[in-house]
Amino acid sequence: MTMEFHMQLSDMHDYFPQFLASMQATLRDRAWEQQAIAPPHIGTGGITRLRIRPGMEIVITDLQLEEDMKYTIRENFQLLELNYSLSGQTYCAWNGQEKQIVGKEGSVVFLEDEEVYLERKAGIRNQHVEIRMSPEHFLSYSENGEDRPVFEAFLQRHLGSVEPYDVTPAIQKCVHDMFFCTYQGPLKRLYMESKAMEIIALVSQGFSKPTATHGRTHLRKQDMEIIAGVRETILRNLENPYSIRQLSRLAGINECKLKQGFREMYGMSIFEQVRQARLDRL
Repeated sequence: MTMEFHMQLSDMHDYFPQFLASMQATLRDRAWEQQAIAPPHIGTGGITRLRIRPGMEIVITDLQLEEDMKYTIRENFQLLELNYSLSGQTYCAWNGQEKQIVGKEGSVVFLEDEEVYLERKAGIRNQHVEIRMSPEHFLSYSENGEDRPVFEAFLQRHLGSVEPYDVTPAIQKCVHDMFFCTYQGPLKRLYMESKAMEIIALVSQGFSKPTATHGRTHLRKQDMEIIAGVRETILRNLENPYSIRQLSRLAGINECKLKQGFREMYGMSIFEQVRQARLDRL
């Protein structure tokens, strides 16, 4: 079975109340912090929205679905998101482009007046941190006239795209601190905003450096699903890793396509993925 939802959004703060209504979720409302608890027929866990200030909110997702979920979201405005997926698997498509997002991956999303299609799989714990901003709010972080062109160039570069950013240990720590934050009340709001600002600075700094272009994928949806499955196999077998030839045979995909597609989706080789995952365990 599959759950399907359609949302028409005219403002960045519309997403949470429409999600609440479509999921028939229970609401816990604490002024600037709202938590939607999923009913049993939908799944376990929920989504928390922190309204930091007009033009900025933070959304924390910790949800395991009972059935696959498909969203079609029409956004009639500009929205900049800095997302990080701690776990789970999401397929998204927009304007003829598509991307598979899996655990421990960060993305810059900047779309304008766009229809976005999303799929999330059942039986997988989806854990995400999203920093959602209007472009005007993002530009407000430029302290003076000299800084503003840098911020404007960042927006121009990412307009119309869902592009991965380089995930550093500093970014991972910020995300972890936000996801497992124990502060309450006004102190939590201040803490979460400070961590969000740190991530904004780290991601912006990363894009100011020359990097290899592995952003937009041209793989078919089927190829992306196969390669995402290969990555899960790699992460489950770190102690006794498969060779590329073995992975290729298990997945039923050409070795060359597997190597090129893996780098295109994740910005690293299969060997680098194994090494990084082993370091993450230390």
